[in-house]
Amino acid sequence: MTIRVLGPHERGRFAPEAWGYLLALGNSGAVSPVELEMIIERALSQIDGRITSDDLRSLLEGLGFSEGRSRDDNQTVH
Repeated sequence: MTIRVLGPHERGRFAPEAWGYLLALGNSGAVSPVELEMIIERALSQIDGRITSDDLRSLLEGLGFSEGRSRDDNQTVH
């Protein structure tokens, strides 16, 4: 298990519950480490001010992630 540590420029941006939400997604396997880094970078660049759990849920929805599923899980096979 890999644990992501906030850098100094990130520490003040993420609310504790938002950071916990991201860690839970990564630890559960819902997102890969590469996807987690992409989500963090997107959140930092697209969300002004403090980043909340609601902000992250909206961001993930816009990226094609649903609660507990990555984009690849949403593919339909006929």
